[in-house]
Amino acid sequence: MDNVAVKKGLLLGAGFSYDFGMPIATELTEVFLGLFTKESANHFVGLLAHNSPYGEDHPINMEALKRGMELLLTYKSAGGRNYEELLSNIQSAAKDYNSPQTDRDTYHYLFGVFYSLIYTILCNYQVEAHQTLYQKNIKWLENFGALLSNEETWIFSLNHDLFVECLAIDLGVPITFGDKYSISFPLSNLNLDDLIDLTYSHRDDLTKNESEFFQGTYGINLLKLHGGLSELHYQDGNKICNQNLRHKTSDALLSDFSRVLSMGYFYNGEKVPSGRDRVISNLNGELDIICQSMLTGGSKYSLTTNEKPGEEKLQVFSKKLSSLDELTIIGYGFGDKHVNNRLLNAMVLSKHLKLVIVDPIHRPIPEFLEQFNYENRIKTAQCGAAHWMEYVSTKKWNMVQVDELKANASIRETIKRTVVL
Repeated sequence: MDNVAVKKGLLLGAGFSYDFGMPIATELTEVFLGLFTKESANHFVGLLAHNSPYGEDHPINMEALKRGMELLLTYKSAGGRNYEELLSNIQSAAKDYNSPQTDRDTYHYLFGVFYSLIYTILCNYQVEAHQTLYQKNIKWLENFGALLSNEETWIFSLNHDLFVECLAIDLGVPITFGDKYSISFPLSNLNLDDLIDLTYSHRDDLTKNESEFFQGTYGINLLKLHGGLSELHYQDGNKICNQNLRHKTSDALLSDFSRVLSMGYFYNGEKVPSGRDRVISNLNGELDIICQSMLTGGSKYSLTTNEKPGEEKLQVFSKKLSSLDELTIIGYGFGDKHVNNRLLNAMVLSKHLKLVIVDPIHRPIPEFLEQFNYENRIKTAQCGAAHWMEYVSTKKWNMVQVDELKANASIRETIKRTVVL
C-alpha cells in the first residue's frame, strides 16, 4: 500500500464484478428479454390483468398493459442491449400526463413487475456466481489491498451485488456501511424466534457525520450509490438497513443473504406475495413492510446537483471526492449523468485529485474529462479489476492470471443458463 498521505478511493461499475461472475448490462438484458416471446407476453398480460395492485376501485388498464408489453417486444426485436433504457421508456410512459390516470398507474405497475424480475435474476446471479467463479477466482484477487489506503478507503459502488463485502471478509479487510444501530426481524410470523439481525443508519446520519465510518483507520467505507440486493429501506426509507458484516467467511454472508430474501408474512397458511415493497413480519408477528433499495431505470436521481432529500448518498459522494488524492474507476462506462457531474465538479474544485480509469475495453477518455488530461491527472489501464490489483502490487502483468481469467467464459455461460427464472 502507498504512503499514508495518499488518500485513495474506488468507484466501481459492473466491470469490477465481471470476474466474480456477475453480468454486464448486455448480458442481464439478454437474460431478462429472453423471458418473453409474443406468446409468453400475451400470457403474462393475462396474468397481470387479474391483479388489483391499487385496490378494486383503481383497476389497471388491460390495453395499457398490452402497450407496455409491446414496448418490450419492440425493444427486443430491435436488438436492444440495455435493460435500463427499456425501464426508462416504461417510466416515461408512467409520467406522461397526457395519458389517463389508469394508463399511468398501469405503466407504473408494469415497471414494478419488471423491477422484481430483474431483482430476482440478479439475486440468482449473486448466489450462483459466488458458488462458482468467485470461489475459483479469489486467488487472483488477493492483491485487493494494493488499491487501498493505509487509512480509510472510500468505495463508491454502482453495483447491487455483495462482492466487495465478500472480498473484504475473506481477505480480512475491515469494512463498514457506517451503520451504528441494530435491528432484528423474525424470519416470518410463523418463526418469531428465528431472528435475522441487520444494521442500519438513519438517512440523515449520512450527511450529519453521525455514521460510524472509519476515520484515520485502515478499512473500507462502502457506499452503494444505487442501492443493493441486500440493502433494505424501512419506515418510509428513514432507516437504511444492511446485512450484518460480522461474518468470518463470505459463505456465511451469503447464507445470511438467503435468509434475508426468505423473510415474509403468512396469512391463512400462505406466504403473502411481495414486490419491491417486501411484506414481512415485525417482532410482534404483525404484518410489516420493508422496501428493496435497488435503483434502476432512468430516474435514479434528479438532474441537478443541489442537495435534496433522498440524495444523501450523492452528497456524501461529492464531499468525499474532494478529500481524495486518487480515485480509481473500475469497470464503469460513464453512463450515469449524476455520477459524471459530480466527478466533473470534483476535478474542477480539487486540483490535487487524480483519476485512474481501469477498463478492459479500449475507450477514449470521456469527453467531459478531456480538459483534465494533463500532468498525469488522468491515467488509463486497459485491463480488468483482478489484473490491475496484481499489477499495482507487483508492477508486472501476470500472464498465467490473464489466461485463467479468459478461461472463465464457459462458466459464465453456465451461470447465465442457471439464473433463468
